[in-house]
Amino acid sequence: MSEINVAAVERIVANTIVETARGDPIALASRIVAALADAGYRISPVNLAEDTALGRQPFDELTSEMRPQDTYGDGRGWTFRTGEHGGDEPDNMPQTIKATDAAGRWAIYVPLTRGGKIVVPRPCSGDDHEPSA
Repeated sequence: MSEINVAAVERIVANTIVETARGDPIALASRIVAALADAGYRISPVNLAEDTALGRQPFDELTSEMRPQDTYGDGRGWTFRTGEHGGDEPDNMPQTIKATDAAGRWAIYVPLTRGGKIVVPRPCSGDDHEPSA
């Protein structure tokens, strides 16, 4: 599923709430997640850990003191190193880029993915964020 149909998600959540209007909120949350999964939506936990090819990978928050800084706004003093190339596609696209500032602070950038596929955001049109009637 490459695009999220917000109206469909809202309808699934609303229908699940109506079907189980009373009772345990934890059970209700589980039913909502199950209903979304049945409709093909992937629900990801927000716990700073992610399953990777190498198993469960813990992450730490990148605090403001750790964040690389670009004082002059032009990348002066920065280095960039590419990581693994190719991934699932038969090409040489870097799967990671490690950016390090002059003070040695670094961050790793990865391609944007949705549903396990590398994606590129479309330019927004004026009606992309308009509520549907």
